[in-house]
Amino acid sequence: MEKGLKDLREQIQDLREGGARLTSSAGVTLGVHVLLRQDCRISASHGHSWPHTFSGKRDAKELDNFLWHMERHFEAIVLTDEATKVHTATLYITDNATLWWCRMFVDIEKGTCIIDTWDAFKREIKRQFYPKDVAYLARKNMKHLKHIGSIREYVKEFSMLMLEIPNMSEDGLLFNFMDNLQSWAEQELRRCGVQT
Repeated sequence: MEKGLKDLREQIQDLREGGARLTSSAGVTLGVHVLLRQDCRISASHGHSWPHTFSGKRDAKELDNFLWHMERHFEAIVLTDEATKVHTATLYITDNATLWWCRMFVDIEKGTCIIDTWDAFKREIKRQFYPKDVAYLARKNMKHLKHIGSIREYVKEFSMLMLEIPNMSEDGLLFNFMDNLQSWAEQELRRCGVQT
């Protein structure tokens, strides 16, 4: 109990110091380090894992996963300040994404660009790294997908493509799924009452 109270007092003191550092313009970097120490304590004490990094690979799934994991991370550490969300997310980008952020940061300092909210950050990172034709390519690949191996593999491939097409109707998905099955599998599903 004593140790728990001592840890809580230390965390409160760290937050006070972090708040003071964040309010001074020269101390933003130090403030972020305090937040990271706080984040580390919370992660260690609650079994929370760190979010995945994003390297800047033009892959819709990787970028979507990065953004989703960051949002779960913000929830886990109860982070609500928009600017701090942006600063925190930039600590988890690497390689090409870091180069992009450095360029954006220069524009922010010049005043030619504003990225001070999580939504603005998501919009800009998607503009830079999200492939433009994801849904089109997924539809095209779905059209050419054929059930030639195991049902499990076919379902896995189909499901991955389905996730990349946000606006395809249930009927359209079912039609494509059934149409690309081997005839014996399609007949078996129809016998069980599945209809397009």
